[in-house]
Amino acid sequence: MTKFSEEFMTKVNDYWQENRGKPLGENIGGVHLEYRSIKKYGLDELAEEFNLTESQARRIVYVKMKERSK
Repeated sequence: MTKFSEEFMTKVNDYWQENRGKPLGENIGGVHLEYRSIKKYGLDELAEEFNLTESQARRIVYVKMKERSK
């Protein structure tokens, strides 16, 4: 497994807390009935922002930061 510095993990977690759930845009779709879906900021976007895999981002946010808060 890749090791990350405490500073990097804190930076990623702070960025996640600030931006999670923010709307990124909307998509209008449907064939017979038009519907609107709103894309929100998620782990995929966080991983792409910091050049991580989705699993690494999830591990930093949900596992490593929870261990530090105990």
